[in-house]
Amino acid sequence: MQAQRMLLVGPPQASVAIDAECALYTLEYRYVDAAPDDGFAAWRTESGESVEKIDVLRDCEAFSGGYTRHALNRFFGQALLRHKPSVVVIIGLSGATADLPRVASLLGVPVVLQLDRPGEDLALLDAATVNWLRASLDDCDRVLPGTAAKDDWPATWLAGLDLTGGVGLAEAATGLDRGAPDYRYDYAIHEFCQRDHPLLVAMQAGEARHFSGCRQVLDLACGVGIFLDCLRREGIAGAGVERDPRIARYARGMGLDVVTEDALAYLESGAGDFDAVHCSHFIEHLPAEAVTGLLELLFERLPAGGVLVLVFPDPESIRSQLLGFWRDPEHVRFYHPELVAAMATASGFELEFSSYDEQPHRVVPFAEDPPALPSLAVTATAAEAAAVGPFERLLGLFGLASTGRRVGQLEQRLERLTAGMLRQAEASRALEARTDVLWDINRTWAWNDNATLRLRKPADSV
Repeated sequence: MQAQRMLLVGPPQASVAIDAECALYTLEYRYVDAAPDDGFAAWRTESGESVEKIDVLRDCEAFSGGYTRHALNRFFGQALLRHKPSVVVIIGLSGATADLPRVASLLGVPVVLQLDRPGEDLALLDAATVNWLRASLDDCDRVLPGTAAKDDWPATWLAGLDLTGGVGLAEAATGLDRGAPDYRYDYAIHEFCQRDHPLLVAMQAGEARHFSGCRQVLDLACGVGIFLDCLRREGIAGAGVERDPRIARYARGMGLDVVTEDALAYLESGAGDFDAVHCSHFIEHLPAEAVTGLLELLFERLPAGGVLVLVFPDPESIRSQLLGFWRDPEHVRFYHPELVAAMATASGFELEFSSYDEQPHRVVPFAEDPPALPSLAVTATAAEAAAVGPFERLLGLFGLASTGRRVGQLEQRLERLTAGMLRQAEASRALEARTDVLWDINRTWAWNDNATLRLRKPADSV
């Protein structure tokens, strides 16, 4: 049997199912109940030469939930790029693995799926989830029954699939030829291998509120369709336009209405019937003159009273500057929210909402060296420093002290204690003031990564 480069995805000990010699890399995952407080639904726990172990939030085991279940996509995409397998073998279909055949197929990598018993009642799934699962099965080159019984999966889902029974996984993975996989870096690679879908859902879901009451929303440069899915879950009709055919095909596999075309060309063609536009993370891909042209074109295409929502990286966000903006291979420049608002107003729009104005960005100056805290040392009092008389020294030889001396010592202790407490209170106030300043400075990290502007074409526009 000819050796091949195989990427195996499965639960712990899945590699024992492979009975042939091959260049094998295993992406091993397990479902867990607790997750780090970082917004991710999956995280790497171990990485080696032949295995990478991933913990996945248990919620992602269920099929229902759309993009929120795509927890393994990012790690799977990175493994594809790193190891460039000639075939992918996936053991078991669950929420976290169901999207992997589609990602592999988009890169031209053959997929073998071992179909085990489903972990939930498939009859209860909504139409969008059923469409997604059927698209995933259609992208598998071969399907092995595994532990699944004949009637566990609907026959209509399996119609036309290459159901290979009575053979091992390694044998089923041979003889598959889609030509050379396409691992060239382009925007589809960025979309599928460097972005986390569950995290993006959490970031974008709140934007749907801006379109309440709209008849039809156009999502411009919609990517894989995450925001369209957010609209769908809110009962708001939407359609998208995406230039990359692989990304657009992926979005359609999620049951979304997405046209494959350049966004600007689509607007210029006069196609589509919409009363609202969602334009998220698009303008930072354009030079300033193109943004001006885009805004003028959107004003022309929207009906009177139409809504435009722009979402883009906020240049005043430290996190966006350091951690996010330059991850995208096509970003051109930052646009300040006030600049974009002025450009949109000049094009005829009225500004209704600005997240920048809602969360003022206060810059707190600070010295290079921290202010010194007051000393806690208590100096000797005048009474303590006074010389002790002969009589007191004589009594001291016998371990005695006069009543006056004892009273004086108690008064001195009380004075030292009072002075120490006052010093501590002063130092505590100074430390609290310094902490408040540091906290105000640190709050710049809490500024939103993105700016959101909601604009409207005036109702009396012609």
